[in-house]
Amino acid sequence: MAKTVRLSVVALSSAWALALMLSASPSAQAPAAPAAATAKPDVGIPVTDQVVIKACSGCHRPDDKQQLSRISFRRTTPEGWERTITRMMALNNLKIDAQTARAVVKSLSNSHGLAPEEARRSLYEVEKRLGDESFKAEELNGMCDSCHALGRVLGQQRTTQDWHLLISMHRGWYPIIDRQTFRRMGPAPRDRDASGRLPDLRHPSEKAADFLGERFPLQTKEWAAWSASMRPARIDGTWTLSGWETSKGPIYGKLVLTPVAGSTDEFTSTTTYTYARSGEQVSRTGRVSVYTGFQWRGRSTVGGADASALREVMFIEPDWSSISGRWFMGGYDEIGLDVTLQRAGATTTVVGLDHTGLRTGANGQTLKIYVANPPASIAPRDLDFGPGVTVSAVTVAGDVISATVDVAGTAAVGPRSLVVAGTVKPAAVTVYDKVDSLRVTPSWNMARVGGVVFPKMLARFDAWAYNNGPDKKPGTADDLKIEAVAASWAVEEYKATFDDEDIKFVGSIDAATSVFTPNVDGPNPQRKGERNNMGDVWVVASYTPPGASAPLKGRSHLLVTAPLYMKFDPTVTP
Repeated sequence: MAKTVRLSVVALSSAWALALMLSASPSAQAPAAPAAATAKPDVGIPVTDQVVIKACSGCHRPDDKQQLSRISFRRTTPEGWERTITRMMALNNLKIDAQTARAVVKSLSNSHGLAPEEARRSLYEVEKRLGDESFKAEELNGMCDSCHALGRVLGQQRTTQDWHLLISMHRGWYPIIDRQTFRRMGPAPRDRDASGRLPDLRHPSEKAADFLGERFPLQTKEWAAWSASMRPARIDGTWTLSGWETSKGPIYGKLVLTPVAGSTDEFTSTTTYTYARSGEQVSRTGRVSVYTGFQWRGRSTVGGADASALREVMFIEPDWSSISGRWFMGGYDEIGLDVTLQRAGATTTVVGLDHTGLRTGANGQTLKIYVANPPASIAPRDLDFGPGVTVSAVTVAGDVISATVDVAGTAAVGPRSLVVAGTVKPAAVTVYDKVDSLRVTPSWNMARVGGVVFPKMLARFDAWAYNNGPDKKPGTADDLKIEAVAASWAVEEYKATFDDEDIKFVGSIDAATSVFTPNVDGPNPQRKGERNNMGDVWVVASYTPPGASAPLKGRSHLLVTAPLYMKFDPTVTP
């Protein structure tokens, strides 16, 4: 098992850090002290919890308004407060036990947290999703995103002064970033532009802090409304579960939440679900904490085994009708399930289907329909897929309805709603006449070598069949996404560097499951120049649709890169 790595940081004395900053060349245009530092003090959010005050006030001094320095001028996610405590332990010699740390995180997440509208924009960060960031801001280019995802920034609200202090903290603790980020662009131009206007002489880091203070301030109308009405989420009871695991397909089941005695925001969970594609059944038990009235953070296992543990990060809708998010595990949190919960009612509800494509002109196609509260008996007339689709046989066993359908050659192509015993599931299936293309998701992916010193980061893929839609042209807005298909998988050379032969060294993909396993970390004596096993490859899916004479292919770019070398973990000794 790979060892956990801890980053040891030697604390800089304030005098040494100041000397370092002042010794830089004037031409590098060091950031000036922010104007906010000399302005009227910001109004923060008081800290009244004695547990937080006792744990934090040794360094964060309270004022006469019960404001703790820095803490009262920031709001963030539970992960943000947890990360702060971890950093305080690693760099500032904070002594705190686990129980107190949990209490501090919960208290600050509730009193100095985020409103639902504010939290949505950074969900991908706390759900540990890999992908492209959609938030763009010229003021932040080359600044915060030089070292970490912008999602970490988007999950915070601060006063302008505290955004400036955050940058100062980075410069003090990590002075190398002065050269790598804050000063690398040199002095700003001082000449007037073509219209005669004087240039903005603020340093890019000052522009970034001012932008963040304006765009993500401490006080917002969303937080004012939410904090005034915030209450414990009443989510106990039974929920239907639907989800997707990349490379394994759809999952369906149910989850039961039971309140923990004496608590309004702690629950035990019992979950059962089935992988529709394979029939594999899973039972999990766990515990859930709800922060700020809507942020679900949980952990569940199969039979109590740590190796099966999934961390659960979910978003509870304010009306308590649905919950969605991601459950994940792995050395880099890369293995996970996308999960949606809907409050179970007393009537029959369609949770999902094992597959969603119905081909025109084909009889005897089978479907499994996963339902909650299934009818005691069912007949073909109780299922309705719309014109051109005839149900010839149907049975019900437990929570699964099995149906056999015939699709006329003249059936209209497109999405269809499914009606089961009077209950409608919109766009439950897609009727199609042919598969025109194959697309691999994600369109790009990342793996990390490991297995010797560091853990490996796996990569997984899905192959989706598409129909060109009414305009008969590929890659247009009316293309029909049919369903995920069982493809065969391979890797091919990504020709970025001449003669690098990455395909021989980066790792391999399971042809049946689409799981890519990278090679080991460290230099490889069998590779030219004893290079490491990193590189780029194409991951290629091949699938032959029914009635086709040749396979369709789709591909995704896979970057196999270095391990994550640095990680703060004050509980581990190097």
